[in-house]
Amino acid sequence: MTSKTRSNRQSRKLLLWPLILAGFLSVGWTWFFHTTDPKITALRNVVHYRLIKAMGGPQIRTEEPPGTITGAVWDTEGNPVAEALVVVASPLGHTYTATSDFDGQYRISGVPPGRYVPVAGKRGYHDAIPQTCIAGLCYKDVVTVRPLAEAKASDLRLFQASPPLIVLDNSLIVSPTVEVETTAPLPARALRTHFSFERAGRRVNDCWLYEPVAPRQAQEPLPLLLLVLPGPVLSWEIVPVPFAAQGFSVLACYPLRGINIDEDVADLLTALEYVRQGWLPVHADAERMGLIGASFTSLHTYRLLALTDLMDMTLVLGGMADGFAFRHDVETGTARTRPPFDQILMALGFPNLSPELYFRYSTIFHLEGLPPVCLLHGKEDELSPFSQSVALDQALSQRGIPHRFYAYEGLSHYFSIDADNATTRQMFQDSVTCLRQWLDAGD
Repeated sequence: MTSKTRSNRQSRKLLLWPLILAGFLSVGWTWFFHTTDPKITALRNVVHYRLIKAMGGPQIRTEEPPGTITGAVWDTEGNPVAEALVVVASPLGHTYTATSDFDGQYRISGVPPGRYVPVAGKRGYHDAIPQTCIAGLCYKDVVTVRPLAEAKASDLRLFQASPPLIVLDNSLIVSPTVEVETTAPLPARALRTHFSFERAGRRVNDCWLYEPVAPRQAQEPLPLLLLVLPGPVLSWEIVPVPFAAQGFSVLACYPLRGINIDEDVADLLTALEYVRQGWLPVHADAERMGLIGASFTSLHTYRLLALTDLMDMTLVLGGMADGFAFRHDVETGTARTRPPFDQILMALGFPNLSPELYFRYSTIFHLEGLPPVCLLHGKEDELSPFSQSVALDQALSQRGIPHRFYAYEGLSHYFSIDADNATTRQMFQDSVTCLRQWLDAGD
């Protein structure tokens, strides 16, 4: 072999290595931008957010004439789905909506020029966005709107949904019942029973049952409240103990899975089923049930209502009803977030290209099938804007859904635990009144 031949082969090898490296980088790049892994998706969205912010923030082309998006909604068998809600959103969170007609067709007008991913939903179906998924990599079908033009979006296909599968097993551990007492918002005593169980790879261990101290044999079955608290239950006993003393059986739980709300909801439904099926010492009426959430756990509350018809009513304090609107308020400076929720909001992505989670956890777009609703909100709420409940109140009225709305002057996000605080006492009494209205608990 001549030296010239060896030299040519070495040159080809040197040229081959950059090509191999470029291939690996291309594969890695494709995986990073299209994987459905939640952690990578969140990281990707945070990086994108920071880049856009560094370049001056998201821009809305409102100075140009708007365009129109058209498309169709089908089920998995190719049948048109009527009365599905279709939403697109601007990068700042402003929404544009339409409802599909008898033939599954929809038309969204007045959309500013830009790039969008539509999302559709209807009770009884999983939400849908137009995308193609292969081997864990998903490619969203983006529709580009141009001034005064009509843009055809890819079809949206809705899959039938069913409630989470609930399994009761011998992993349940029930602790002895003890009597506990609180002093605020009202002095009260209750019987407390702790229990835990295994589900989906972890022990769910922050669920507690509270019932009145009065002898059980002297009681009629009690209305059952599922109370989803925004912090560890024992730190929030000022809520379940007074409710129990008022004649309710209260199942209080703190969700443990972070932002995995759907798995949290499955945990909550499992805990509820242990109570309903009599696995715990309980005096609850499983046919009269209410659901209570507050602050961040309003997302769990509304998501649970979208997945099951078990509840006779719901009560929400300082809740979030529209994730798109909250994103808009944060981006425009009329609302604020604090760690870790500022990072969570970035991790969701911009609403125009990643609308799916905003839509899923926005009950204002999932009103169909809601039971009667009690809304309580402080007008000075600095974290969950009062406007969230105002908008939901209006939407419930338009749909004719029974509800009551209580607004409190001077009340911020977290109510006072001072026993002399008149607003706190009034809010508790309003809650009891509203619960009894639809659960017929009596005094």
